[in-house]
Amino acid sequence: MRKSKARRPSLIAALFCLLLPTHPAMGADPAPAMYLLELPGDLVPVRYTPGSLDRAVSVQDQLGNLIEDFKSWSRAKSALIVLLLSRDEWQGAGFESEYGVPEPAGGLGLAMSAFGDDETVELWKGLLGTRLPTQADQPNLGTPEQAASLAVGDLIALVDAARICLMAGGFTGDQPWVNGVMAHIVTLSVVMGHAQVRLPEVRMVFSALATNGGGPGAYPLAAAIKPPSLSARLWFEGQYFDAASLVAGGEGKAPAKAVLKQARKDGGRVRAADLLARYPELGTWLNTNFRPE
Repeated sequence: MRKSKARRPSLIAALFCLLLPTHPAMGADPAPAMYLLELPGDLVPVRYTPGSLDRAVSVQDQLGNLIEDFKSWSRAKSALIVLLLSRDEWQGAGFESEYGVPEPAGGLGLAMSAFGDDETVELWKGLLGTRLPTQADQPNLGTPEQAASLAVGDLIALVDAARICLMAGGFTGDQPWVNGVMAHIVTLSVVMGHAQVRLPEVRMVFSALATNGGGPGAYPLAAAIKPPSLSARLWFEGQYFDAASLVAGGEGKAPAKAVLKQARKDGGRVRAADLLARYPELGTWLNTNFRPE
């Protein structure tokens, strides 16, 4: 285990270095692609393991919607670099997250699973504490449950991508919980704009993560900085989604547009006091969803 962690920074950095030439903004010379294949894109270039082209196209479309919307709402330059890896490649690179759970890396980089399998199914069933939300129109990515395990992971990847965009765009909260809520406001806005039919599934996923992770008051807000487990980290994602839903209830179809517009006026700074003044429901959320310090 120590040897794997020692290799992790150099291996992951090497993997993402392969992606840099695929994006014109990076200004790097072409580099060898090794065994990874390339799906070019101005907003979301993808390097993918052989056999996962359909998956790469699906991921590029989903994350491309987020990047385009974020650019429109924030007026900030945005891009994302994605790696789709097999289980063996993931483990060989030494990523800390379990296979099936996306992991941000390399600044604009986001590593994701190329394939669903029986282990990703069991992973997400355990984290949700319930069935996986299968869909009739899911791409042919294995069994319905394996495809569903990828879809749940992709929802978390949307949140991770939103965080990457906010950070790269210079939008920061004055308290850690503000950054989490902002990422979910962006994610929820994208789902509302491009996949309205999936809203019940999205709500079910984050509700299940919050319930199975311990329910209301399971952790103090301070634990969000370094959650003690994957289940705890996803519990916080459930809480942030609840807060984003409260904001969305008063802002229409694109709550991120209004919130980012105000943040631009403040130089990218998002103040907790301003959010609480504009959305007083967040005060109740803070007082009831987290264990007292």
